[in-house]
Amino acid sequence: MIILAFFLAHWYLSVLMQTLFLHRYAAHQMFTMSSRWGKVFYVLTFIGQGSSFLSPRAYGIMHRLHHRNAGPAPPTPGRTRTRRHSPKTSST
Repeated sequence: MIILAFFLAHWYLSVLMQTLFLHRYAAHQMFTMSSRWGKVFYVLTFIGQGSSFLSPRAYGIMHRLHHRNAGPAPPTPGRTRTRRHSPKTSST
């Protein structure tokens, strides 16, 4: 049971660091942090990602290149106005 808890904690740490630090911070620069917090997140990302660790700068560059070549993103439902259509009725 302890081993399972360890692996689950490690997986959640990996997902959190991927989403919060690498994706939101390094790639999209959605927020700023002090250099001390940056070092803490860097170490946690290194621990969580293990052998697949990629430096935040390299991840940010690759991710921005991905967005440049991937085409436009689909609209986010909460940010765009969509026209609500009434259900189609058959006319007979």
